[in-house]
Amino acid sequence: MYVLGLNIGHNATAALIKDGQLIACVSEERFSRIKNHTGIPFKSIEYVLSFAGIKIGDLDLIVLDDHYPIYKRPDFGKQFLEAYTKKTKKRRFLSAMGYSFPNLFKLYLNLREPIKINNKINFRNALKTELSRIFNFPREKVLTIYHHQAHAFSVIQNIPKNEKGLIFTLDGEGSGTCAKVSVFDKGNVRCISRTHKSASLGYLYAIATMYLGMKPLEHEFKVMGLAPYAKEYSVKKIYDELKKVIWIKKDLSFGSSFNMPFADLFFHKEMKYSRFDNIAGAVQRLTEDLTLKWIAMAIKKTGISRIALSGGVFMNVKANQKIAEMPEVKKIFVMPSCGDEANAIGCAIFGYKQLYKNKNRDYNLKSIYDLYLGPEYSDKDIRKFIEDNKVKQKYYVKKISNINKKIAQLLASGEIVARCSGRSEWGARALGNRSILANPSHPDTIKILNETIKDRDFWMHFTPSILDKFEKKYVVNPKKIFAPYMAITFNSTSLAKEHLPAAMHPYDTTLRPQVVTRDYNSDYYEIIEEFSKLTGIGGILNTSFNLHGEPNVLSPEDALHTVENSSLKYLAMGSYLLEKK
Repeated sequence: MYVLGLNIGHNATAALIKDGQLIACVSEERFSRIKNHTGIPFKSIEYVLSFAGIKIGDLDLIVLDDHYPIYKRPDFGKQFLEAYTKKTKKRRFLSAMGYSFPNLFKLYLNLREPIKINNKINFRNALKTELSRIFNFPREKVLTIYHHQAHAFSVIQNIPKNEKGLIFTLDGEGSGTCAKVSVFDKGNVRCISRTHKSASLGYLYAIATMYLGMKPLEHEFKVMGLAPYAKEYSVKKIYDELKKVIWIKKDLSFGSSFNMPFADLFFHKEMKYSRFDNIAGAVQRLTEDLTLKWIAMAIKKTGISRIALSGGVFMNVKANQKIAEMPEVKKIFVMPSCGDEANAIGCAIFGYKQLYKNKNRDYNLKSIYDLYLGPEYSDKDIRKFIEDNKVKQKYYVKKISNINKKIAQLLASGEIVARCSGRSEWGARALGNRSILANPSHPDTIKILNETIKDRDFWMHFTPSILDKFEKKYVVNPKKIFAPYMAITFNSTSLAKEHLPAAMHPYDTTLRPQVVTRDYNSDYYEIIEEFSKLTGIGGILNTSFNLHGEPNVLSPEDALHTVENSSLKYLAMGSYLLEKK
């Protein structure tokens, strides 16, 4: 039984479930090299089908979510449909108009009025018809579900069917909704509260990001990273103003004093002379306080203390830490990479459950474990790439029998190594297979990575990949939260401060760890284990393998492009080690 789940909004993604197990998932940006690619993920669909060895006609269902904005120009609805469905690398309409997604976001803000030229249902029907035509697939087997419904379904495979759970979804907006509380009980998802996008905390954070000169829907993590540097007495004044404009109501919905998509007017008027770090600190504190209050109220109302989180706002790992520390929360699951790319998984899960419901049978979903769900390249593929591109003219190239041990030796000696091996990770986090690796005990590594490779802002921190047997030595995790996805931060131990100073937040010393188990990624585990034998340190610094503003690498071609355009010296691909001459 095969179900294809699609997100064709920003972060366009395809996910394939086979008999209840997620077997392949990849975002289109990895192929197109367009950050936050918008539109039908043609290449991603091609990959997940080829991985399973099937054709489009072998699918039982195609399911997608319906988060698509509608604007006031008479021809916009038709053009927007074409932009989402046209099989072109640059998505004709969006690129021709100069609309990267952040610019499209600004366009939305500038429209200043919610114009409906098309009914949402009609647009959904048009999209189903277009997908059916493009793929020559039966229209009755194409389903659309609401945006926050997809977010909610993305987490249910990690909630035991015999337990009740509370699902919180929170983002900028989708299908007109920005927040939702649902109860998971006996395999069913029931909504108990919904918030209209006019009171969107996600919009407030995104617009604050834009006001600070960064890209909304992309650079919110920079605001979060900047926040700890702000002084409490300076933050309080701004925070006191912010909390007047958005709050939690008794019915678990958010309320606001104005339409949040227009929050830029508020920032221009009220924050004109406020320091950038203080604004970041206030917005971050507001996000933490509101989400904690929201969740506490829902737990008190329902008596359910197992929770799951999804939606773009929960990419905020610092807020997730505060939530996890709440005494009311007994168990927590944060959907890995829980932005809109997760909706492809939620759609696939919904479709899988629907098929079983139609057959009057109980579904059997398998929990998400590792996220290595994308393409991989064999040594044969890599050797061909090296030969075809005459790589040996500029690099020393060696095939090494134990490449993992060699990488560990280089890291122990202070070298920085880029790694492109195994199946690529799905989602926003690099988890070792498409990563830049370094010794976490060298503070100078931060400056080298930021200034000569990543071109990141000086205040941004890096993260560690830690062997499971070292977790207790480095991570303060009394609730024993499973943390292999870099989806939540923790306080660090004194030993972590000694061993991992380059892989933690330099100001508040929190860690956003990837706890690595041998069965999760045996090769990556071996690298870190060999490194620990040489240094006594049970973790390494891990950051995404990409140039600033580009998607993470996917292929050997992408990997070499990144090395060529940075000061990276070493590149490990499969069993091959490349070193710049």
